[in-house]
Amino acid sequence: MARPTVSVIIPAYNKARTIRAAVRSVLEQTFTDLEILVVDDGSTDETPVRIQGLSPRVRYFRQDRQGVSEARNRGIREAQGEIVAFLDGDDLWLPEKLQRQMGVLEQEPRVDAVQCSVYLVNDALEVLSARRCDPKQDALLDFLLFRNLPGFGSTLLARKRRIESCGGFGRDLVILEDWDLACRLSRDNALKSLPDFLVLYRQHAGNRSRQVEIHVEPGFRSLERLFSDPTLESSIRSREDRIWARFFAMLAGGYAQNRQWKETLYWGARAVGKSPQVLGYLAGLPVRWVDRFSMRNKRITLDESLSHLS
Repeated sequence: MARPTVSVIIPAYNKARTIRAAVRSVLEQTFTDLEILVVDDGSTDETPVRIQGLSPRVRYFRQDRQGVSEARNRGIREAQGEIVAFLDGDDLWLPEKLQRQMGVLEQEPRVDAVQCSVYLVNDALEVLSARRCDPKQDALLDFLLFRNLPGFGSTLLARKRRIESCGGFGRDLVILEDWDLACRLSRDNALKSLPDFLVLYRQHAGNRSRQVEIHVEPGFRSLERLFSDPTLESSIRSREDRIWARFFAMLAGGYAQNRQWKETLYWGARAVGKSPQVLGYLAGLPVRWVDRFSMRNKRITLDESLSHLS
């Protein structure tokens, strides 16, 4: 059989409840020249059983528990397509996701990677918030300031060779591995943001992003690595204090959402100490929380082919 154009990589650890819907949302894409690689990262539930019999286009790989970065990297190594795309095992794609992103790569040869906007949804596919990404003149600075990156782990489509040349997902990062890769991919402005809402990102108690404390060490590791690079653009190096301050402010905001006030004050103070410019960002956190959840209980209009996935 001919090699597929796109290899869709789905890392999965104990995703028996959602993995079948995730895979089916890929099988129902309007772009069909694809294969699906499910990389089971040592699941102890019925994840492998749930994908049996779905399609001959699904390839299943199992490994001992090594973390999501290595699961994605395993998928990259096994991928037969020249283009790779990523979907977490509890998220969903809307039917035109691949087709629209592939259109960008075909029309703009200098672009090597594309992300898109996402709807944050619950298990009933009710919209909790809409996270839009916009094309920017300086994608790297935006990402370093934790802007314009709504759901990279389930929105990224990229040329395989480019991911490989960047070193793939950081094996030494327990979280923020998608943010770290986005920053590396954007070093020469080859990553484009597509504003279309094409991904449903499930929110649930098991989301890793809710655990604020695990962001600290990976954030330090990634930023220290970036600023120790002698080839780093001077426009970024001159904003080092501002970037560190935004990272500290992000931690403060996360702890505030969890009502961990001691940690909120600690990281907020570190942020302001690094760069007083961050005061405006900290002061605006409550407003952004209100805006973020203003769409709660609204329904998005689903294509009939996805309505059964809720």
